[in-house]
Amino acid sequence: MRKLALPLAITLLAAMLVPTGCGGAVARDEVIELLGQRSGEIDSISYTCVTEDAGRIYREDFEMGFPDHYRYRFYQHEGGLTQLVNFTTQAGTDLYRARVMQDSAGGADYLQIETITNIPPLRCTGTYLALYHLIGNVDFFQSMIALIEGGQLEVTGMEDLDGIDAYRLESAAGLTPRMRIWLDAATGLPIRKELSLGEDRVVVFRYKDFVENPVYAEEPFPPDPLSLFGDAAMTVNVVAKDGACRATDVAGASADVGFAPLVPQIDGFELAATYVRDPAASNLTESEEQTKFPEDFRELYLVLRGGARQVEIRESPYDEEFSYYTTSSGALSGAYLTGQETFGEDAGGASYTAALDCQEMRLVLGDVELMVTGDLSREEFESLAVQLQDLSASSH
Repeated sequence: MRKLALPLAITLLAAMLVPTGCGGAVARDEVIELLGQRSGEIDSISYTCVTEDAGRIYREDFEMGFPDHYRYRFYQHEGGLTQLVNFTTQAGTDLYRARVMQDSAGGADYLQIETITNIPPLRCTGTYLALYHLIGNVDFFQSMIALIEGGQLEVTGMEDLDGIDAYRLESAAGLTPRMRIWLDAATGLPIRKELSLGEDRVVVFRYKDFVENPVYAEEPFPPDPLSLFGDAAMTVNVVAKDGACRATDVAGASADVGFAPLVPQIDGFELAATYVRDPAASNLTESEEQTKFPEDFRELYLVLRGGARQVEIRESPYDEEFSYYTTSSGALSGAYLTGQETFGEDAGGASYTAALDCQEMRLVLGDVELMVTGDLSREEFESLAVQLQDLSASSH
C-alpha cells in the first residue's frame, strides 16, 4: 500500500494541475471574463455572415458605426450566381431599405424601396437597429453573459475551429430549438452558430472577415438604388413611411404626454435626445395603423448616450386594457433563446429578458409604463430599475 501512496498522490496532484479551460466552471468563468472585457471596446465593426439552410446559401455583409448607424447587404446564391437582394442603411432615426421583389403576375423583378423617417428609438422593434446579428456592441457581449449566468447557455468545451481556438457554447438541455455557438477565444466574437430546427434541418451561420473599429465611411443617404443593384432598367416602387417621433425637450414633454417624465441618471451617460410620439399618426406598420389608441395617447422616448454606448427608454401612460399594445412592441419572448427573470420590489418588479444579441426591461410604475433597451449589463438594468422606482415614488 505504501508503494502506491506516492504514485497516487502524484496522479491526484497532476489531475489538479491539468488546465480545465476545455470545459466546466473554469471555462465558464473565462468566457464571462472575456465577454466583460470586450464590452465597450468596439466603436465600429464590419464582418460577413454566410448562412447555409436546407441547401440554400446566403451572405450578409455588415458595417456598423455604433450606436445608431449601419449598412447591411443581403446576397442570395442561386444557380452559381450571387445577387444582391436587400440593402438597408440607418442613420440615426432614419432608415432606407431597397429589396428586389418578384412580380406576382410573372413579370420582371422590381425594386421595392422604403424610406422611413422619425423611427422610435427602441431596439428589437423591427425597425430601429433591427439586425438580428447586431454583433460587437455592449448589448451583444452583455446578453451573452446574462444567458451564461442564467444557465440558458452552457460552456461545454474549447476546440480548434478552422485554425482558431474557440469556446463552444450550447443551449441548456431541454431548451428548443437546440443551438451551438463557437466564440473566438481571443476576441469573444462568434465564429460559427448552429440552429437545429428539427427533422434534420440545421441552419449554419459562419462569421468571418471581422474588422474592429474601422472608419465608418460617409456615403450618400439615401443612396442611388439602381447603382446598388446594377440594373438601370429595373422598375422602382417607392414607399415613404413616418414613425411620428418628434424631437422635443424634457421640460416641455410633460404637457405633451400627460405625465411627469422619469429621467434617470446613468454613470457615463448623458441625455442626448428626447422625443414625443403620436403612434396614431404613424404608418410604420399595418397593425399600428389599425389600432384604436386611447384619446391623447402619447409615448415619450429618452436616448442616453456615452460614447458608442446608448440606452433607449420608452415611457407611456399605463392603461390596463391597452397594455397589449405596449407589451407586444419589440417583445423578445419569441426569440430562439432567451432568459427571463423578475427583479425585486425595490426594482419595481421589473421584468428583464436577455436574448442573443439584445436585452430589454419592462416595468410599470404608478400610471407610467416603461421599456428599456440598450448597452447595459444585467446588473446595470436592475440598478436602473431601482432608480426609476425611487424617482416614481418621490414624484407622488
